[in-house]
This record gives sequence, C-alpha cells and structure tokens, in this order.
Amino acid sequence: MRLSLIYLALGFAILVVSTSSIMVRFCTAPALLISFYRVFFTSLLAGTFRGAKLKDSIAGIERRDFYYILGAGLFLALHLTFWITSLNYTSISSSVLFTNLQVIFVLVFSIIFLKEKSSLYVVAGILLALTGSLLIAHGDLRSGKLLGDMLALASGFFVAFYFIIGRKVRARIDTLGYTSIVSAVAALVILPVCLISGISISGYPMLDWVLFLLMALFPGVIGHGVFNWALKYVKAPIVAVSILGESVGASILAYIIFGELLLWYQIIGGILILVGIYIAASNEVTGDGSSVT
Repeated sequence: MRLSLIYLALGFAILVVSTSSIMVRFCTAPALLISFYRVFFTSLLAGTFRGAKLKDSIAGIERRDFYYILGAGLFLALHLTFWITSLNYTSISSSVLFTNLQVIFVLVFSIIFLKEKSSLYVVAGILLALTGSLLIAHGDLRSGKLLGDMLALASGFFVAFYFIIGRKVRARIDTLGYTSIVSAVAALVILPVCLISGISISGYPMLDWVLFLLMALFPGVIGHGVFNWALKYVKAPIVAVSILGESVGASILAYIIFGELLLWYQIIGGILILVGIYIAASNEVTGDGSSVT
C-alpha cells in the first residue's frame, strides 16, 4: 500500500472526526446515551456496508483475536463515555487536546506491549507535551474546568489501548468487520450502564436521532473505519499522531459555531502539546527505519 494513499485517507478521516464534538454539543441526550447510540449505529452501518461477508468476518476470528476484540470494545466504550462527558465540563478545544494526549499513551504502550523501539526525541516530545497539558490544566483549574480536562485525559488513556489492540489484530480482520464487531461490543458494554442509571433510551427530539446517525456514519464508520484500516499498514503511533489535526479542526469549528475563544494558556499549552506529540511520534515512527508492513 502506498504511503501517499494512506496519508490522504488519514487526512480525510481527520476532517470527518473534527465534527464529532460539534454534534455532541447539539445533542440534548445524556452523555452515556450519546455514546451508546454512537457505537450502536456505527455497528449497524458498518455491518450493513460489509453485507453478507460480515458472517465470514465473524467466523474467521481466531480465539485469541476474539478476546482482543472484547478488550477493544470495552476500551472504545470507556473512551467515548469519558470524552463525551468531558464536553459538559470543559471547552471543546481543551477536551480534544487532552484526549489527543492518547498519542503519548500509545507511544508508551507501543514500547511496553509491542516492543517497538524509541529514542531520546520521544522522551523530549513527551515532556514537552506534558508541560503544555499542565499549563492548560492549571489555567482550567482556576476557571473550574479541570474535571472536564481530566475526563478527556482519561478518555485518551482508554483510546490508546483501543489503538494498540487494533494494531495487534487488524492485519487478520477486515476493516468494516472489525469496526462493526468492536462497536457492537462497546454498545453491549454501555447499554446496561444506561439502564442501571435509569437513563431512558427513547423519547428524544428528532434532531438527536439525526445526530446519532451522523456521528455513527461520519466519525464512527468513516473516521474510525479509516483509522482501523490504516492500522493494518502502519504503526499505531502514525495513526495516533495523525489525529492531532482534530484539535485544529474542532477548535476552528467551535469558534465559528459556538464562539468559543481560545485563552492565552490554551493557545500556548496547545502548541506545546501538538509540537511535543509531533516530535515524539514522528521520531518514534522513523526510529526503526520502517513505517509500512
């Protein structure tokens, strides 16, 4: 697979996922329910697009991969629930930036679990990104937004495991099949929590249902589908670092639609985070001289 095609696809996926936080803000449903319908409809759509071959995808899953998929679904459910909830407590820009620290987690987990090589540049990049995150956290603490930042950071931690697992099994499972099955697992994780919490699964405005479907189709099937597809050809950190573009896209849309201004510490901290992650991930990716398998 040509690198240029992979990067072009990743660029398109970034544009698509940048709309996710905007659509969440327009929803009136509880965060847990948004998370549920996001993965529920993603599973249905991906399975529909896969068609009759979905049975082949399921039948071809090896036992060890089945357990990996269960884990990926669990971490996807945790990621979406924590991230969507964070948007109730902090700005879109801060939420997306802290979630994007998942790149740092992916780098660390790649070294630990996938035995991928690293370098001093990776360490320097991680320290720079952490400095930026501390600056934003300090500023948001004074404005009462720290809880949202920490929820977003937790979502980044969970999605890092999701990407690592995806890198582990994607070479053996087709993209749509993997997306459908993992999303179904995530939906099965979230639904009981919704019911136990007393959250109604119906009775919401038509706009919410339209947004549920749009979030599933664009960020869910197309966005995450492209990310899952790319994991078959490139290292997990390449996919993770490409998502940095979401910070820029989401912040621009938040300013245009909601009038959310970036404060000075968010700008400086955001730059430090993005530059630090870029330095760390780009050097990790090229550290062993190979990026495509």
